[in-house]
Amino acid sequence: MRLYFAGLNKFSCNVIHTQWKPTISNCIFLNRSSARNLSKTRKTFKRHHNTTSNGQINQMLNQLPLYASGEIVRGFGRGSKELGIPTANFPLEVVKSLPESLLTGVYYGWANVDNGSVHKMVLSVGWNPFYNNTEKSVETHMLHEFNCDLYGQLLKICIVGYLRPEKSFDSLEALIAAIKVDIEQAKTHLDTPENKKLQEATFFAKKPSDCECK
Repeated sequence: MRLYFAGLNKFSCNVIHTQWKPTISNCIFLNRSSARNLSKTRKTFKRHHNTTSNGQINQMLNQLPLYASGEIVRGFGRGSKELGIPTANFPLEVVKSLPESLLTGVYYGWANVDNGSVHKMVLSVGWNPFYNNTEKSVETHMLHEFNCDLYGQLLKICIVGYLRPEKSFDSLEALIAAIKVDIEQAKTHLDTPENKKLQEATFFAKKPSDCECK
């Protein structure tokens, strides 16, 4: 699998699509594996989006993995305080730069901060119906505990797959329980050989000015 990326810098937000060109040595194995995973994801997505056309589903899923980057900004402050699940938030310009075909919901993938180590993550894209947000947001929960303030640092994400649509909940406890299920499912999906390869994507390459935050 060969991935091609646009250039990045800390002061711009980027949404980057991968281009895949099969070779004789990898096209048979990777295509079979990818086809099985994509078929399962399409079936799951269709069950939760009965009003969404097959064309919209295919357009959204076929663009994954999707890469994006931007500065971490302050969000609503609910992740750590109310949920016990801290998130790193993208600024509005990054949110608006995502493809319109990327439907709202919960996704999983990989992420790093200031070109540091790459960790598993769960991503929420949408309006958070439980809180009735008026602005669309992209919130990343990295499955790693950091020992420093991340505001102002560069967040890079690779959106690998889809978990479920966004929805409201009857209680805060029900929301927290759903997020914990999302996290466990993300861990399982990201442990597959195909998805683990994306952890090593050149998009996450380290640079001399790497952050000391771990």
